[in-house]
Amino acid sequence: MSNQLTAIFFLKRYFTMENEKLILNLSIIIPCYNVENYIEQCLNSIVQQTVQPKEIICIDDGATDNTANVIQDFAQKFSCVKYIYQTNQGVSQARNIGINQATGQYIQFVDPDDILHPNLFATFLKVLKISNVIELFYFENQNFEKLENIEFNNNDNSLIRFDTGNELFTHIIENKKYPGACWKYILKKEALNLRFEGRNHEDHLITLDVLLSANLTYYSKSPLYYYRKRANSLTSNKKISTQYIELFSQIIDKCTKYVQKSNLLPNTKIQYINFLRSDYLFNINIYYLYKEKPPIIEVYMHIYTRLFIKNNAKKLSNILYIIRYGMKNKIPLKHIIIFIRASLNKDINFITNKINALLN
Repeated sequence: MSNQLTAIFFLKRYFTMENEKLILNLSIIIPCYNVENYIEQCLNSIVQQTVQPKEIICIDDGATDNTANVIQDFAQKFSCVKYIYQTNQGVSQARNIGINQATGQYIQFVDPDDILHPNLFATFLKVLKISNVIELFYFENQNFEKLENIEFNNNDNSLIRFDTGNELFTHIIENKKYPGACWKYILKKEALNLRFEGRNHEDHLITLDVLLSANLTYYSKSPLYYYRKRANSLTSNKKISTQYIELFSQIIDKCTKYVQKSNLLPNTKIQYINFLRSDYLFNINIYYLYKEKPPIIEVYMHIYTRLFIKNNAKKLSNILYIIRYGMKNKIPLKHIIIFIRASLNKDINFITNKINALLN
């Protein structure tokens, strides 16, 4: 009898049934600004899953294109889709509004041009059935350029349990898969201690706090989130300013102090701090150099986005692409060789330092 009561309690607390679909007690938060070309694919990847979230909160951050109409069309077809408008205040404030409006026990941040694995929510439900006190579900990710090129992996044996967020964080760092973006996990709403303040790269601090504060966590070695790499999103869409650099620097300093006070092993702290500093230096170099030499920076950055393709089956074709693209754009042979080495070992410090050296 007690087992039956436990099962009923679990069903009511973590998911319900609606129109023959399982509904997770989960709120999806999507900040949207001028994404009319992408938001439909993003929402389809959510509503077409066999297991559904309780709600999908789309915050229109004052978009000037057809974004609002696309979302509202979805809201008419799917009762779980909620449309909220705010005057243009930025992605951070949009996420905060989503957090305040969320009624789910768990929340997940999704960027409007990205795609979810068809089995993401089913996998999360599997984790909840294993342990219903989980605070964080962290999953691997993979980049893509076109939806039709994504190869979804269905590895059901890729889940790893960690009793603390510290253990999960250490595992991620040791495997050179650095945490940062807030779309890399699903977490209990009550575990989110911080709010977004509108600073560049503040994902680093939010994710750091979430990971190191968590208790029971699960990790998926298989990618369950696919983020879109747009051709010039790393360069021309960024504004160069001393204020940007200062705000980025403040986030790096906060993360450094936070991790130094943690219970992480010294080597893990060093690896993480080195990653932050490399990322900071790389961004500054790109901003200043792009201002002076936009054509060559665009070429190098296009190759840079391809260095992190994680599908080993595509490794050879990726190397051939780098060679062809490099020769077509007259990149020196020694530079092409460096990119090939980077593609093979994917060491972030190596890649960043070498690219900085090439561009200086």
